[in-house]
Amino acid sequence: MTGPRKEIFIATEPGYYHCFSRCVRRAFLCGFDELTGRSFEHRRAWVEERLAFLVTVFAIDLTAYAAMSNHLHSVLRNRPDLTAQWSAEEVARRWRSLFPRRREPDGTPAEPSELEIAELLRDLRQLEIYRNRLSSISWFHRCLNQYIACRANAEDDCKGRFWEGRFRSERLETPAAVLACSVYVDLNPIRAGKADTPEESDYTSIQARIMELKGRSPLRIVPKLVPTEDFTHPSLTAIEYLMLVDETGRLTKEDKGSIPQEFASILIRLKLNPEHWISATSKKHLLFKRIIGPVESMRQAAHTMGKRWVHGLRSAERIFL
Repeated sequence: MTGPRKEIFIATEPGYYHCFSRCVRRAFLCGFDELTGRSFEHRRAWVEERLAFLVTVFAIDLTAYAAMSNHLHSVLRNRPDLTAQWSAEEVARRWRSLFPRRREPDGTPAEPSELEIAELLRDLRQLEIYRNRLSSISWFHRCLNQYIACRANAEDDCKGRFWEGRFRSERLETPAAVLACSVYVDLNPIRAGKADTPEESDYTSIQARIMELKGRSPLRIVPKLVPTEDFTHPSLTAIEYLMLVDETGRLTKEDKGSIPQEFASILIRLKLNPEHWISATSKKHLLFKRIIGPVESMRQAAHTMGKRWVHGLRSAERIFL
């Protein structure tokens, strides 16, 4: 079921969303292209570094991400409650850091001058528009996808679209939905056969969490992630989350549908059905569209949108307790 994105996004309230972008050209976003013999592995670092920058500017939290060969996943939380607390000067500085007037000789954005900030502060009405944009997931993805597209087109010496239109998105109604979707995103490389274990899943949030847990200083720039305790209820520790992802990945590779009792009890505590957990984290793209959560929350979302149903109600009955 298609419809305007404004039906999914609630701009005035914090919420979690799964976002997805796919390349339009056959040439890869990342990885190695066997047909042409070209490697695009370095572009994974582009994505990760850009995400690391954007989460420091926007009032947007990053829960999970995975940069694949021709598509990009992210799980985000908008924070309009934070932008409401920012001063007008902070809004101006953040906006100008996104869209700088000047650049350094190496091409990096120059620090905005006091004159540039004062210019923005003269128009308080426009500044309120910028404040709203700084908690907008649409603007976050605009600043992410446009940046990657421009760099890729310049490297490929071509013009035109790099992405298949705008990004697609799904609203995650409950902590259980956020957990299932985050694990789904973290396991993308394993499902695709690009990695055997979570720690080998390069340029993903699960690898970043493992490095943080081990206390290693990563050689690359990685974005700040939402702690697992913040997006699960009852709270999962970082170790519990990593163990759950690891065990789910093993069962997915072995094509097994049952999960050990020790993890089953955790899932039940989080209001998820262990019998359908593997399906939820491996076939989510087939089970849900636009809204993910328990049946009642999905029905309420459909009513709010003026619709009688949303795709995935039967799946929700099986997956969420």
